[in-house]
Amino acid sequence: MTITVKEIEIGQRYHISGDIDNGFKDGKPYLSHDEVTRRIKRISGTHIVCECDRKFVINENLKISIPGYR
Repeated sequence: MTITVKEIEIGQRYHISGDIDNGFKDGKPYLSHDEVTRRIKRISGTHIVCECDRKFVINENLKISIPGYR
């Protein structure tokens, strides 16, 4: 079941797939794709930050779901 960013509860574990902000490379934003199950630490207007400090970009590639074991 896919959920939206507004439905996320801080401190809970979610399965997240999407683009990660890796800073800049050659003066341009450098994004990579990743898929993890982690606890959400905080949400800003443009990013979801996991407990491991990965910053997922909130865009059309972001997919969030509740893991089956929770």
